Amino acid sequence: MVSVGPRSVKAIALLIVVMTTGCFWRSYAPRMTTHAQLLVSMAKKGVDLVGANRVTAESMPELTYPLERAQAFAREAHERAGDAAPPSLAAFDELVARYQAFVDALDRDRRDQRGAPAAAALAPALAAVEAAAAAVEAALAAERAR
Repeated sequence: MVSVGPRSVKAIALLIVVMTTGCFWRSYAPRMTTHAQLLVSMAKKGVDLVGANRVTAESMPELTYPLERAQAFAREAHERAGDAAPPSLAAFDELVARYQAFVDALDRDRRDQRGAPAAAALAPALAAVEAAAAAVEAALAAERAR
């Protein structure tokens, strides 16, 4: 049987913490980019579905699930970063807020309007999501350039 002393246990624990923390930050930018692209794609799909009168209360989870995953990612990043959050995370928070506002507007508009007028009413909210996603990409690019 192999004996492990207290120093070895502390060293192993520290190594595990460093490895798991490092893994998160190595995948941070690609994961954030994926979330940003998915939120834009889903917002565009939402506008298309509203324009085609194909959004119902039952189909809303398809649009809200990516939001929930993005919120979970942001929470984890904030927990890991603490006070040292990168600027891209603030930009991502804004994207998540804009997408939330988009989903709220879509849910409201799908009940009040139909077809092209409903899709047109969502144009400003979609543009806000797209602009926020572009800000995330710009922040990530600036962080990579450092």
